[in-house]
Amino acid sequence: MKRASRQNYLALSVLTASAAVNESAAAAGPAADVLPTKVGECTETTITALSDYWGKKLSARKQEFDQGVAIGFSNKGGQYSHESYPAVVQSKVGDKVKMCLISIPSKCPPGDNRGRVYKTTNLRTNQSWSLPDDIHSCGGA
Repeated sequence: MKRASRQNYLALSVLTASAAVNESAAAAGPAADVLPTKVGECTETTITALSDYWGKKLSARKQEFDQGVAIGFSNKGGQYSHESYPAVVQSKVGDKVKMCLISIPSKCPPGDNRGRVYKTTNLRTNQSWSLPDDIHSCGGA
């Protein structure tokens, strides 16, 4: 009888510890929504803003001249271009995306982190684009 009680005690201890770990993980929520910092790192984030480069609504219609794109993400990242990309134009605010850092410029002045290039894949459309986080790379205008 003592042996069965000890086994029950151990089983109950394991279940209690497991529940505490699960509650702690649930309270912490999903992994932080941050920008990748090393080439090859990826994160999932959400599109929070989508416009042409000048801040106007994107249009899939053919324009007289290219209006570019500006995309904002919930991880405080952004991607910008003077050219439009069909994969971006077909995206919507609220779409989940996978964002991977694919390039970091070298020989940048201290504190100038512009020019990082991210490959972003829209998880709804399964289309991708690669764009920098700024129109100008580090040391530029």
